[in-house]
Amino acid sequence: MGGARTSEAQGAIEMGLDMEITGNTASTLGSIQQYYEIDWSCTPFDGVADWTIDVYVAGDTLSPLAYDAWVTYDDAKVHVLQSTPTDPLIKMPGAMNLSTYYQEQAAFGASYFSPPYNGIPGSGTLVQIGLDIGVSGVVDFQFAKGAYKSAAGLHPVTTLAGRLAINSTCSPSVGGVAELPDVPSGAGSPTRYSMVLAVAAVTGAVVLGAGAMYARRRWLR
Repeated sequence: MGGARTSEAQGAIEMGLDMEITGNTASTLGSIQQYYEIDWSCTPFDGVADWTIDVYVAGDTLSPLAYDAWVTYDDAKVHVLQSTPTDPLIKMPGAMNLSTYYQEQAAFGASYFSPPYNGIPGSGTLVQIGLDIGVSGVVDFQFAKGAYKSAAGLHPVTTLAGRLAINSTCSPSVGGVAELPDVPSGAGSPTRYSMVLAVAAVTGAVVLGAGAMYARRRWLR
């Protein structure tokens, strides 16, 4: 149903979307499906998870200290649930959850600001995302931002998009994997909001964004 992909490169991090999560844990990866076809019962939006996908990370050898994974999608077709099975801390238990949710974007982020640093090393699931499906069709998931920090510092990140075909196909006629290329972090779909959710350093400030107060942490240094 899809193409399998993993990558391991010292120092470099791959952050991608797995459309079928069998075999994934915080410290292991199954076969990565960048695109996948599913059958759906055609029930309308009801706040219940109909499918679960993962943001995975591959290439890290140290425990993570912080990350940003801003995932964009068509919210006329799917909604990202803000509670179980969505889990932004699956690889970083005990960290501060800095995730926020907007129309067409889930800005996942987490950071440890003080010990203990309980991040789980190795390739595995970084964020688990529960999807409430509302209509049939092809849904593309892109990254507006991907960033990753360990004790070694900030890693270079490549982000890989994903595609979910709901009662449809992922054939080349509707895009297929050929239209889901590897892209540098931040070069995918542009974020709809200019507010930065940075995570993981000593300094911080409070900013007003999207009608609410959020923590803004400077860590890209």
